[in-house]
Amino acid sequence: MLIGGIQTLTLLDFPGKVATTIFTAGCNFRCGYCHNPELVLPELIKKNRHDFIPEEKFFNFLKSRENFLDGVAITGGEPTMQPDLVEFIAKIKEMGFLVKLDTNGTNPQMLKEIISRDLVDYFAMDIKFPLEIYDKITNVQIPAKIFQESIDLIRNSGADYEFRTTVIAEYHTPEIIEKIAKSVQGCRRYTLQNFRPDYTLDKKFAGFHGLTESKMQELQKIAEKYVEEVKVIG
Repeated sequence: MLIGGIQTLTLLDFPGKVATTIFTAGCNFRCGYCHNPELVLPELIKKNRHDFIPEEKFFNFLKSRENFLDGVAITGGEPTMQPDLVEFIAKIKEMGFLVKLDTNGTNPQMLKEIISRDLVDYFAMDIKFPLEIYDKITNVQIPAKIFQESIDLIRNSGADYEFRTTVIAEYHTPEIIEKIAKSVQGCRRYTLQNFRPDYTLDKKFAGFHGLTESKMQELQKIAEKYVEEVKVIG
């Protein structure tokens, strides 16, 4: 398991829980606005490999927090790129912790195994753009049916979940958000997260923009036509 970082305490990453967050290294997307480039680019991963956190150190930390933490949020990068993710999660569950998994939805086969073993208590899947034109954001070509399969698996998993979109003014028009919301129609929860041009994978995104509060509320109302709950962040 390539653990690129740990946030020892969070009240935000795992809704309603006191948790620790781990960041896995490696991603199969190349989204220009990604704010974790050191967990995405292979050359940066290789350069910083000696800084990866040993699993033993992580599990020793968890053991020391057994009476304090509710769970572990696993994010990335893209966690499902880690071949030993399933057993890693199983070990966390054996210790009595809840698990939240963030994913981009590109590995439905692994999600299927995780769900069949009832290993994850909360899923969060990014839906970055309308599925038929996903490559315009991710810069990789993956069939839309892969993402749709992951959406369906998560919705029917029996676990709590949310789908979410980072909203960029230059990309996410009301029409785009409506298409995304339609792709998860009837889902439990959809989160719109406002883009912030801080540290990004592609430096050109430093000149891109988030939306005003009123514009975010407009998008919220559009999405609410299709999903049960729409949350706005930022």
